[in-house]
Parts: sequence; structure tokens; C-alpha cells
Amino acid sequence: MSEINRDIGSAPDLEWVDVCLIDVDSNYQREIRPKLVERILRHFSWAKFGALVLTRKDDGRYNVVEGQHRWKAADMHPDVKAVPAVIVPHAGMADEAGSFLAINRDRMPVTSVEQYWAGLTAGDPTALAVSAVLQSAGCDVVPTQGYYRPHLTNSIGAVRRCLERYGDEATRRSLLAIRAAWPNEAQALRGTLITALARIIRNNPGLVDADLAAALRPQSIAKLTAHAEAFRKLSGGSSETAITKAVVEIYNKGKRVNVIQIGEAR
Repeated sequence: MSEINRDIGSAPDLEWVDVCLIDVDSNYQREIRPKLVERILRHFSWAKFGALVLTRKDDGRYNVVEGQHRWKAADMHPDVKAVPAVIVPHAGMADEAGSFLAINRDRMPVTSVEQYWAGLTAGDPTALAVSAVLQSAGCDVVPTQGYYRPHLTNSIGAVRRCLERYGDEATRRSLLAIRAAWPNEAQALRGTLITALARIIRNNPGLVDADLAAALRPQSIAKLTAHAEAFRKLSGGSSETAITKAVVEIYNKGKRVNVIQIGEAR
């Protein structure tokens, strides 16, 4: 480390502050998101709350510098009267806004992969469901963002949505079909493809998975993606729908019977 700031200022005070004495300055704070507040309320626990960062005003009240959604949830909770807080002195609103910016700019965001592994360790039902379907198909989540290997995915949200829309079995068969078609492709388990195949499998009950994999095998991922992009430019829609259309066209090519349909997106 080449430089260390030695002008660190006065140590903050640590206090429990009455929630009724806390305000939010809308001049620099983001708009409160009700759904986030509801989620914090639904799972409210002191073990997960942490401490707010506040600044004391001349009238004895406080402004939130960091943690407005947690404060709002605490304010709405019938059993919470005061919250733990770090009280940091600021020389006016501009100084408060500077602290808000620094705290949020310097904070490293938690990736979906990190959330997944933490959720799995904590026994989160969604993480457990994603893990179960991946394991049933011989797949897993990457250990860290940017790590690519065959049969590993970082598309956790897509797998979760597939389970919700198309169910465990269609999702599992989608993963297996991708593995069979591209066994050595490090980035084959991408979200749009997993979702597209799950949709096709759910909407075509007579589909034979081995036939689907055989139709896809001659296609590279890049070629399939380019095919889908041509569909998207022509008719619009999402990347997921474009991939679905491309797969259906590839599968049906040259067939007069046993063709498949795109089917409804759930």
C-alpha cells in the first residue's frame, strides 16, 4: 500500500438512537424503495441489522447518512424503539453527501455467486432448490465470478426463474441437454439457453432429450447466439425468446413429423 491517510478525524460516537428522532435528507439520499423495506421488515433481526451511520443536527435530531431502508423498517416495526448507530460529525449537507457517496462508492457489491454460496451455507430455501436441481444434472455453481469450466454456471437467477416457471424436471432436463450437446464448452450453461430449453421441454411433452441434444451438437454456442440475434433483430423480443426460436428452428429443420413448438413463456 503506497499511501495511508493519517488525518482520520475524531472517533465517532456509538449510540442507541430513538427512531423518531431520525430524518432522511432527500437532497442527496436515494428514494426509499418500499419493497426493500418490506423485505427487511419480513426478516427483521438484530443479528442482521448492523448499525446506521447518522449525523447529529443542531436541533438534536439526526440525519441518515447510510442505512435509510433499515431505519425505515425499524421505524415501522412495532417492537423497535431505538436503533444502534455510529454518530459521525459533518460540517453541513455537502459534507454529509460526500460521506454518503464515499461509503457507497467504496463498498464492494455482493455478487449473485457470493449471495448463492452464503445462502447455501445459511440454508436459504431458494439456494437449496437451485443447488438440488443443478446437482441432479451433474452441474454446479462457479466458485467465484468469472471462473468458467464445463458444467458450471453463474446464471443463478435464471435457474431460479426456470424452477418457478417450468418446474424442477424441465429445468433438470434442460441442464442435461446442454451438457450432452456441449460437454466441453466452458460457458454453455448460460441463463438464456437454460431458460429457452426448459421452456421448450415443458411445452413439448413428447420431446426426446437425446434428439434435442443431437440437433444442437453441430451448432457452436457462438453460431446459435448469432442465429438468435438475427431473430431478435427481425422481430424484436427478449434474448431468451430469440434463443428459443432459434433452437426450435434448428430442431425442426428437415422434419415433417415430430416437430416442436415454442410454446408459452410462463
